[in-house]
Amino acid sequence: MFTRILAPIDGSAPAGRAIQVACDLAGRYGASLTFLHVVADPGSLSIPPQLEAYARIEHVRASEHEIIEEAARGLLASAEAEAMRKGVKAATLLEFGDPASIISDHVRKDGVDLLVMGRRGLGRVGGLLLGSVSSKVTQLADCTCVTVK
Repeated sequence: MFTRILAPIDGSAPAGRAIQVACDLAGRYGASLTFLHVVADPGSLSIPPQLEAYARIEHVRASEHEIIEEAARGLLASAEAEAMRKGVKAATLLEFGDPASIISDHVRKDGVDLLVMGRRGLGRVGGLLLGSVSSKVTQLADCTCVTVK
């Protein structure tokens, strides 16, 4: 029934539960599974003021962008490891930009037939006023969408 599953993740509790659901469905259907994390704000290329003293003492040169990217890669690696524990092979993607647009673009261009994502993530308060990413994607995506609470 399903052959290509996309699971956008953001580190929230609902996204964690969506990882479990996506792995279960990929295993049941023998579907390919891709975890996607979209960084909405890639951060500054300079070192954050809060870390400048630490960076000077430890001789570390890490920009906010590098810290955010490293955290995102860790999040994806954790999801991939969880899939492996469940006997499912998963690919990972890291993108920068508007989450709803990028997720919808991947659904369209990659031939995704099932999207599994958390209902409410770590989005800013604006999501409460303008609608969550999951709501926007559900409206834009031309595939079956499962939102996990």
